[in-house]
Amino acid sequence: MRLFDTHVHLNQIDDIAGALKRAKKEDVDKILIAGLDLDSNKEIIEIYNNIKNFDLYMALGMHPYKPQRDSFEEVYALIEKHKDVVTAIGEIGLDYWYKEAKEEGPGRDLQREVFRKQLALAKKLDKPVIVHSRAAWSDCFKMVKEYNLIEVLFHWYTGPPDILEDILSKGYYISISPSIEYSKEAQEVVLKTPNDKILLETDSPVRYRPRSGSYISEPKDVIRTLEKLSELKNVNKEELAEITYASSCSFFNIEIK
Repeated sequence: MRLFDTHVHLNQIDDIAGALKRAKKEDVDKILIAGLDLDSNKEIIEIYNNIKNFDLYMALGMHPYKPQRDSFEEVYALIEKHKDVVTAIGEIGLDYWYKEAKEEGPGRDLQREVFRKQLALAKKLDKPVIVHSRAAWSDCFKMVKEYNLIEVLFHWYTGPPDILEDILSKGYYISISPSIEYSKEAQEVVLKTPNDKILLETDSPVRYRPRSGSYISEPKDVIRTLEKLSELKNVNKEELAEITYASSCSFFNIEIK
């Protein structure tokens, strides 16, 4: 069995070497590291360059929690510089849960401006995009559609069923995290999504809070995502592992060896 954790903030994990060893023991053989801002993107590049004993991939981008006009130009230049080894543009998007973006106004305008620039960059470089869309699912869908992007992943999607239908109708993908162990919204999403349009992730080091007790995640916990998906879909986990692994490699344009 082979697993692909398609969304990890590896630079935020203290014991990276240990986390990778533990991931291998749980059949994780590929990890995509996602950027959030200028500093994390630089850290990701350093990790990518220094770790040679694990199959790592990187996505660089600016998360909507910190959409700054000034540092975006540096992020843009960084992506351009490393475009040959950047697998995707991400984590990018909109988030209307943040205080400054709860209502229409400058906060949302800045998020949209930075998101648009990154969508244009993805189009220019022909890279897949990883979309953060919390409480902004409709706007995110409309904007990626505007740019005629083909390879779009809605990361940790928990939005409304009608937007999910739109996402799937365009051939886009969603990813799911260990939150499906207890989140009704996440469970409803996976039950409405074809198996070959689901990618697995942990979003490590997020803290999850199942009834069995909270824990800070790391890449090995992608097995928890798989096992709950297997239970919900009533499909054995080995089959789902094969399907999701193939879909992940296809989405990120990675050759399966």
